[in-house]
Amino acid sequence: MKIIVCPSCGEDVEIRDLYEGVEIQCDFCGAVLIYEDGRFILLDTNEEFDPEDLEKDFSEEREDDFEDDLDYDEFDDYYEE
Repeated sequence: MKIIVCPSCGEDVEIRDLYEGVEIQCDFCGAVLIYEDGRFILLDTNEEFDPEDLEKDFSEEREDDFEDDLDYDEFDDYYEE
């Protein structure tokens, strides 16, 4: 299983099987991608994407989520009391 980012809406799209001619549909916006010649083709616009460009990078997301969760002012206020 692989997760890519929908080029239309940015939501996660789960890929169970990746083979020539497979159609992949985004559950959120309904965009359809076809995998041909090692590239994804977005049917709405015929735009082509390399699989590497759409792959979900979990390492960056984890760092961003962690930083967003920390509120340093709140932390300081708690320990100053």
